[in-house]
Amino acid sequence: MNKKAVRLPLPGEPSAPTPARQTSYYVRTPVADVRANPGREAELVTQALLGDEVKVLKQEGDWLQGQVPDGYIGWLKTADVVLDTPPPARDLAVVTVPRALLYRQPEGADATGEALLATDLPLLRQREGWMEVWLPGRGTAWLPANEVEVWPGGKVKGKRSGEDVIKTAERLQGAPYLWGGVSLYGIDCSGLTFIAYYLNGVRLPRDADMQFQVGRQVAREELQPGDLVFFNTEGSGSLPTHVGIYTGNGEFINSRSGRGVILSRLDEPLFARGYLGARRYLQ
Repeated sequence: MNKKAVRLPLPGEPSAPTPARQTSYYVRTPVADVRANPGREAELVTQALLGDEVKVLKQEGDWLQGQVPDGYIGWLKTADVVLDTPPPARDLAVVTVPRALLYRQPEGADATGEALLATDLPLLRQREGWMEVWLPGRGTAWLPANEVEVWPGGKVKGKRSGEDVIKTAERLQGAPYLWGGVSLYGIDCSGLTFIAYYLNGVRLPRDADMQFQVGRQVAREELQPGDLVFFNTEGSGSLPTHVGIYTGNGEFINSRSGRGVILSRLDEPLFARGYLGARRYLQ
C-alpha cells in the first residue's frame, strides 16, 4: 500500500524497549480505524490495535486527531479510545494468533472481548496456562498463555529469521484485503509486512514506498525467505505500490485487492512487469 496521507516515518530497525506508559489516550476496541479526515466516509489510512497509545492533537465533535504507533496522524472516533493510566509493568504480552479471546477469570469462562494478532498489552502476572493483562478503561483481563508471548522489557526474545516472518504472515492467510487494514478482519499489503516484521522484532515503516527505502538491497538471484519484494502494479514508474514477503521457489505471500492474503508468483505477468527490487531487514 502507498498512501498520501500525513505520516511520520519510523526507522527500519529492531524495536527499541517500550518506554514507560503514562496517562494518555489508548485504543479500547480490538481494532480502531484511523481516517484521513473526521467522518466515516473518509479514507482509511491505517488502523490501531487494542492498547495502542494515541497522541491526541485535537478534537472535533465525535472525532479525535492523533498520532498512532505506526507513525500515521489521522482521525479516530472518540468512542474507540479512552483516557487512562496504565500500570508500571515493563513486560508485554503480545498476541501471536489471529484472534485471542479475553476472559474475566483465568478459568476460560465469561469472555469479555478479543485481542488481535500483534496486540501488545502490559503484563501484570502469570498463572499456570494464563496471563493477566491491562485493558484501557476496563481494568484487567486474562489471556491463554499459548496465544501470547512475553516480551521482557518490551523487547522480542531471541534471534528471529526470515522463516519466522513467513510463519507469522501465514497466520493471516485467507484474511480479506482492506486498504489501510492490519488484522484478520481486513489487511493491505504493507499492513501484512508491517505486522509480520513487528512480531519478529523489527518495526518497519507502515507503507510500501517507505519500506522500500530502508533495509539492505537484495539482488533477485540472491533472494532469501523473509525478504520483501516490491512492485509497481500500476505501470506508473519506480514508486512501489505493492509489497510481499518472499517465501522461496519464486513465490511470495501478500495481500491482494479482491483476493486477500494469498501466495503469488514472481513470474505472474502483473508482478514480472512491475518488479522493482527487494529488501532485507534481518541480519
